[in-house]
Amino acid sequence: MSNESDLHALGTKIAAGEASIDEITLFINALLPIAVDRVNSLFSPRQLVKRDREAEPLPTNKRQLSSYRTRIGTMLEYALSKHMDDLILDTFGSDLRLTFAVAHEYPDFFVRDAILGKRVQIEMKAVDADSDEQSARFEVLSTLINAQEDVVVLVGWAWRNDILDNGTNCEYPEIFSYVVVPAIELAKERDQSVILRGGRVGKDGIFVPSKKTPGELVPDPHNAGKILRLVHQTRKADLFQLSKHIQAYLQFVESVSSRARKQRLKNRQRQT
Repeated sequence: MSNESDLHALGTKIAAGEASIDEITLFINALLPIAVDRVNSLFSPRQLVKRDREAEPLPTNKRQLSSYRTRIGTMLEYALSKHMDDLILDTFGSDLRLTFAVAHEYPDFFVRDAILGKRVQIEMKAVDADSDEQSARFEVLSTLINAQEDVVVLVGWAWRNDILDNGTNCEYPEIFSYVVVPAIELAKERDQSVILRGGRVGKDGIFVPSKKTPGELVPDPHNAGKILRLVHQTRKADLFQLSKHIQAYLQFVESVSSRARKQRLKNRQRQT
């Protein structure tokens, strides 16, 4: 996005219901750099900060681990959406706004026009670099996605060590990577991956080969939608066959995977 006038032009098209999915993706992506910077510099070090790992250990029980990661991810998503809406408000006033979905279902957010019509649907997923293997999932069926309006915002975060002005060692979550992808593109890659592995996808759900009964398909045990594994390995062999959005998604995956490797090394060093 080159300047504020370009952002305003895109927002105007969105408010009128005239924006393509590429333009919607570009619009949301244009809001993120400033919003991420505000979360990292203002919200997180102020409201998500804690004593360092030695003084205030993180949960180690598997259930507690999952719970706190979900909690932090939700708070980061809230903060990010709040700062994105601040930017929208500054530029568009009441003509556009980013609102929360009130029901606990797909999607997480809506961009609404002046009369509160839904112009964009946003699903947001936060991935902790410490738990990339147990990352968030994208499981919404393709039939439930509006290909012209739905986008997914993926956010990678990790703990940052810091020292307060008074010398106190502390840490807080920091967003280090993000990407915006049309929801239908992620869903199609996920579905194709399922099919390439011998499964099927329909209106009734996602089904994969049974590990216990050869030749039988069973409901997917929440593996097909893992955020970092949506593209089948054979599809990655030739990046030129992939859309620019999926290529950007794979760059995000690599940034999280790379950070995760460093985190695992750091964790092992802490334990020795």
